[in-house]
Amino acid sequence: MHDDTLLAIIYRGRPTTVRELAALSHMTEAEARAAVVDLRERGLLGGDRDELAYANPALWAAQAVAERSAALRRDSREALAALEQIVVDLPEMLRNWSVGETSSDPVPVITRHGRHASEDLWYDVVRRDGGTLNAVLPEVDRFLHPSPERAERFGRALAAKDAVRVIMPTWAADDQAALLRMQNYRAAGVEYRLLDAPSSWFWVDGDHLAVPFEWGESRPTSVLGIRNAALAGMATQYFDELWQRAEPTEPADKTWTPLLKLMRTGITLDTASRRVGINPRTGRRRIAAAMEHYGVSTLFALGVVWAADSSTANGTESVL
Repeated sequence: MHDDTLLAIIYRGRPTTVRELAALSHMTEAEARAAVVDLRERGLLGGDRDELAYANPALWAAQAVAERSAALRRDSREALAALEQIVVDLPEMLRNWSVGETSSDPVPVITRHGRHASEDLWYDVVRRDGGTLNAVLPEVDRFLHPSPERAERFGRALAAKDAVRVIMPTWAADDQAALLRMQNYRAAGVEYRLLDAPSSWFWVDGDHLAVPFEWGESRPTSVLGIRNAALAGMATQYFDELWQRAEPTEPADKTWTPLLKLMRTGITLDTASRRVGINPRTGRRRIAAAMEHYGVSTLFALGVVWAADSSTANGTESVL
């Protein structure tokens, strides 16, 4: 029997002994015992002798990521490939685990179903007064014409985040409806990048991770959510790799230009941030990025070099 099939049977049925596993999977006891030895060696199953105990797939993935963290910091291609494989395998494992889930599970799996499952899960379970949301949206058609109420609600929620990074398919840059929607949410502090073929929908926010029921789905109507810092860290590492590969949708200075234009009139950074509809912490992060970009360390110096740069770009003289 294929390992994935056997693991699905184990997660769904939760047999307590090798004999029960053999009966459940229609294997001989010898075959079941050999399979148990292999799964224990891989960290996917616990227990001693013929007694079976269960390793939550979230904890298994977290341990596997921890073991590869040092290699990932050294930019190991092999470690990155292993990380990607964990990300690919996790949705099916979590889906099967959720069938046999009990109240005593240390890392419960949350499910949502329906047309808006992917965004509703985020809205329902994560804090919306800060933090960073990273999301991959391979299919954006259904996000282009939301109801006014839904668009307003999510606009407010996104503006309250410290940062929001979204990877979209490259074709979105040629779609007028997609460009308009990006422009609307960009005012709330969303940053976009484009990738030719994003591998699957998913998002990670703080220690929350959401994946589709089937990895590779681009617009899932059934999603799995899990709260686990190590798994969220794994997903963030994977997202960061995709973010580096993706192409920016606009020059970087556009993220701080609206703030600097307002601050040039004499208002504070916090006030300017609120006027453009973003969290003041997001505003401070953008100004810090501007300082790093221009190689300056004070707001006054930033104003001088930014004004000179803007004047050069527009073919006008600085008024500072």
